[in-house]
Amino acid sequence: MAAPPLLRFLWDSHSRSAWQELLRDTACSSYRQDWPYGEAVAAEGHGVRRCVAFGAGEPVALAQFVERRFAAGLRMVLLTHGPVIRAAIADNELERALFAEARRRFTGGLLLWTPATEEPRDRRAGFRRVMSGQSTIHLDLRRPLGEIEAGLHGKWRNMLRRAREAGLDIRLVRGGPLLAWLIAANEAHRRQVGYHGPSPAFLHALARSSTASRSQFALIARDGSTPVAGAVFQLHGRAATYLVGHTAPEGRRSRAQHLVLWRGIEILREQGIALLDLGGVDTVGAPGVARFKLGLGGRVVTYAGSYLVPLPWRRRRFVGEGRGALLQKERAA
Repeated sequence: MAAPPLLRFLWDSHSRSAWQELLRDTACSSYRQDWPYGEAVAAEGHGVRRCVAFGAGEPVALAQFVERRFAAGLRMVLLTHGPVIRAAIADNELERALFAEARRRFTGGLLLWTPATEEPRDRRAGFRRVMSGQSTIHLDLRRPLGEIEAGLHGKWRNMLRRAREAGLDIRLVRGGPLLAWLIAANEAHRRQVGYHGPSPAFLHALARSSTASRSQFALIARDGSTPVAGAVFQLHGRAATYLVGHTAPEGRRSRAQHLVLWRGIEILREQGIALLDLGGVDTVGAPGVARFKLGLGGRVVTYAGSYLVPLPWRRRRFVGEGRGALLQKERAA
């Protein structure tokens, strides 16, 4: 699994602005590969390593790895919805080269890879699937707004009309008490229902790390001065993710979340966002939320799953970091 001669890899050598500039023209990147996500994960005490692959002198792919360490020196390295490919290069060639590079960089554990693709990976190439893929919905925002609205399911369109008539005030925020209300209300509902989701600490950290790049905003619907619904939208490249949504009982009566999401679509289109990922869909565990998201008429995407990539049990010492890192010594663990 030696790297093809035209590919070389630089680790931790790009600044935040340079990393996000590389992501800027990618339509289907994931927020888990964006810099603010890595900062938020690092705030929780996990390691983050960023790799850029170059071919013929040009950056062709990016990969943000997260390291979680356990007892006895074991580590789990996660590559979620990466690598982000920027150039015309064979996926299998790039993936084999990247994981050969990862085996040189990481030791003593396992690498769990969840590609952002619907095509399964070949076991014969050393990829062993350990989890089936999750599903989400992609909404194409490049179409005219009238065409998007015409593609809504009839009931969804009627609920949007009802919400528009309710006289709700929609506020855009990037922090402060309204965002805190949304995160706390979402967590209370998550605990009540019992579904898995990001922790309040992570959501607050992600909001803080997104401030500099303005890559996140929240919309809050208020009935008078009372917040009744809200949603967080995370921007990454030319895509965005509907990250968190919550509706209070008063908001359900006025169908406030329909208006919040629709206003979010309008703002994202104004900012040149091409694709909205509706943040996962589970027709078994959360059928009501699934019906709400399916009502937008987007395309259902089911990812290939998660794969284990074994890491070697040996230690290697590097002198320096980034562009000047040199392998100095290798010895048995």
